[in-house]
Amino acid sequence: MRIGFFTDSYLPALHGVEISIESFRKALESMGHEVYIYAPEAPGYQDKNPNVFRFKSKKVIKNPEMRFAFDFLPIGRSFMEITRFKLDVVHAHTPFGLGFLAKFISERQLVPLIYTHHTHYPEYAKIYLKEKVLLPYLVQVYTTWFSNISHAVIAPSLKMKKLLRKYGVKNKVPIYIMPTGVDLNIFKKSEEKRQAMRKKLKISSETKVLLSVSRIGKEKNIEFLLKAFKETLKKKDDVLFLIVGDGPFLEQLKKMAQRLKIDKSIIFTGRIPSQEVAAFYQVADVFLFASLTDTQGIVLLEALSSGLPVVVLKDDAFANIVLDNENGFSVSKESPKVFAQKVIALLEDSALYREFSAKAMETANKFSDKKLAENLVEIYKTQIKEIYTPKK
Repeated sequence: MRIGFFTDSYLPALHGVEISIESFRKALESMGHEVYIYAPEAPGYQDKNPNVFRFKSKKVIKNPEMRFAFDFLPIGRSFMEITRFKLDVVHAHTPFGLGFLAKFISERQLVPLIYTHHTHYPEYAKIYLKEKVLLPYLVQVYTTWFSNISHAVIAPSLKMKKLLRKYGVKNKVPIYIMPTGVDLNIFKKSEEKRQAMRKKLKISSETKVLLSVSRIGKEKNIEFLLKAFKETLKKKDDVLFLIVGDGPFLEQLKKMAQRLKIDKSIIFTGRIPSQEVAAFYQVADVFLFASLTDTQGIVLLEALSSGLPVVVLKDDAFANIVLDNENGFSVSKESPKVFAQKVIALLEDSALYREFSAKAMETANKFSDKKLAENLVEIYKTQIKEIYTPKK
């Protein structure tokens, strides 16, 4: 099967959308399918993958960098070349920019248009654009329209499916729930790797390590985690908080840690190459997450794959991933003190910890990249059949 992925965000950036695209691309290719990427240019970056079409683009948001293709002339190739290149299915990972091209090719080649709604766009518009009311509303209206002109929509979580229906996505448009899969081999728990990484970071074997992995943006609510960590330190002093990632809010977090007088117990790693991130999960004992704007929380699956119990703020985005009182705790009350109590319970009760760790890995097995890629192919086949089945 020839599959076209159309996206306004791709390598070398490496956030949720890019991780999802690469996870599915690799899994689909391992199954024998051909995946072609249609993405904005990334100045100074050279693709190793020959199946990537790049388009001239302009930067619309500086940090996190977001670029939109401003014409549909692929760099080094003709427009006729890409439109004549026959695909079996068109999969848009954006409703904007290259989403238009996805719709055009879908109509021209009479193949299904699948749209994955990766991002809670109205919330991100409030955070990164100056206008806080009209623009978020317009983004909501637009993404609803794009969903309704697609043959099928993929939502990464129940939360996003409910939201899309609430926005006005019609019932005749099927919405499939499908998070991004994880390569379980990369994140497999390893005591050898754990000790090696702790030695590298100069962390003693006795020290308990709490971990957060994300892009460091205000919407990730890491400020809450710092407050919860301060509460944790009141009960347990030999605990370290490892915050992995980079982003526009990093310096503010460092200053906040100083004000809270907890900076001596925190390691901010800054940007870590994607291929090295898995090693940091091996170091940790418990994974923390407080974002309420995420659509699925890929990092939670990575943590569970590594055998880490998780403590999160309750959100429908993680409803089928974080099983409260089984592989972690889902805290409904946004209270740093209550959150810290759950963390301390895992650190102090070794039997509970072992039980949650085993359940974490069991849960992760259900979300392997291969299994979810197989599910995606079934969606493609269903929609292809719909396109070519004569209507009565």
